[in-house]
Amino acid sequence: MGEAMDAKHAPLDVIAIGRASVDLYGQQIGSRLEDITSFAKSVGGCPANISVGTARLGLRSALLTRVGDEQMGRFIREQLTREGVSVDGLKTDPDRLTALVLLSVEDEGVSPMIFYRSDCADMALAEKDIDEAFIASARAIVVTGTHFSRPNSDAA
Repeated sequence: MGEAMDAKHAPLDVIAIGRASVDLYGQQIGSRLEDITSFAKSVGGCPANISVGTARLGLRSALLTRVGDEQMGRFIREQLTREGVSVDGLKTDPDRLTALVLLSVEDEGVSPMIFYRSDCADMALAEKDIDEAFIASARAIVVTGTHFSRPNSDAA
């Protein structure tokens, strides 16, 4: 009974762990990515999107990941804060850049993407980044599989 009460009164409802990127969406719908001339910027990556979506639904959510110590990393941190997502689990990586994704909507079901994720900050999440007390502060944890395809993030 005490355990259920602890979960019920946890400070967070859900922590999402994994990828975070800046998605740059082509604004010319129906155009090939090669022909796009302007882009809109948004937070991307499944766990980041889950944390935003759950916050919009009224849940107390957080994201556990890494972002670069540059403009795109600050954009993710600031946008998550605007959306009501806790950034207590967001680590700033001084050595790696934030991942970027270019996307277009060419036709129904056709959305080409180019991922700029080589040695990016979120894929460097390591065991030392995991605070057990932070994890224990949530009623639920969401972990995505793609993120944990590298040895250092797998250990985390």
